[in-house]
Amino acid sequence: MSPLFEPRPWTRSKKLPAGSANGAILGDMIIAKVAFGPQAFVRDAERIAGTPDHILLHLYVSGGFNGMISGEQASIGPGRVAVIDLAHEVRTRAYASNTLSLIVPRAMLGGILPGTLKPRLDPLRNDLLAAHMRSLQERSTQISEEEVAGKVSETADFLKRLLIQPDFPSRNARDADDDLMSLAEAAIRDNLAIGKLSPDFLAEKLRVSRASLYRVFAPHGGIMRYVQERRLVAVRAALSDPLETRKLSRIAADLGFNSEAHFSRAFRQRFGVTASEYRKVQMDASAQTQLTSPEVVNRWWVEVAATARQAS
Repeated sequence: MSPLFEPRPWTRSKKLPAGSANGAILGDMIIAKVAFGPQAFVRDAERIAGTPDHILLHLYVSGGFNGMISGEQASIGPGRVAVIDLAHEVRTRAYASNTLSLIVPRAMLGGILPGTLKPRLDPLRNDLLAAHMRSLQERSTQISEEEVAGKVSETADFLKRLLIQPDFPSRNARDADDDLMSLAEAAIRDNLAIGKLSPDFLAEKLRVSRASLYRVFAPHGGIMRYVQERRLVAVRAALSDPLETRKLSRIAADLGFNSEAHFSRAFRQRFGVTASEYRKVQMDASAQTQLTSPEVVNRWWVEVAATARQAS
């Protein structure tokens, strides 16, 4: 976090603030899970001058903060995304929190001038952004180098529509279906523990017709097939997370698999290895590569800054 903020103790305690992060660098973007204890965050003029011009979208899964972001006083709680314009100073006091952070260059979003972003979004935009961030983070460890440019472009287009477009939600039918799919995916993810995650449940949850749901899920093989895929992807994401401490059987049960044998067969059929083998490979790779080490992230900031200067 040090390139962006100076973490400080929340109280007069001399104990240093603590936290952990697990993320992926995708081109000029970063997506990461960040957990930390109570602390204050400060971004001053020196840090603004020393890092490239980015927007930080910070989803609080739990916890929250009070303070100054994007030029305004704001209070952010669970389920909300803080829109933090890093061209402004930041002074916040945060509770113990589990979060997702998406850091995007301002130049990639086009048309967003410093001082024009509000710290909070309306409920629909907030929910769509939260859904997109969670999906991106969940899939981030499986994105190949060949897929990075497309995924970054897709995310940038989505953010421009979300943050800039005045007539939101879009009247474009394709955009509307994409938004419904994002919200449906989020509803599925939030309720994977329900053994019978049915079309009726989703239609009621999203306040749409079953016909609309069937339409948007048709390209994905139908609703229930998609639910099964989401369960497997969620397990895979958990097994890739070095911060995840639950036993394999507990993860499978928490994500809606009622039979351990059925889960084991489904995981191996889908990914070609057993779940325990997959977890070992991921943990070994994480221990060796240290992708979120300060040296790697600091070097990334320098490279992104140089690219931005060349583009301007």
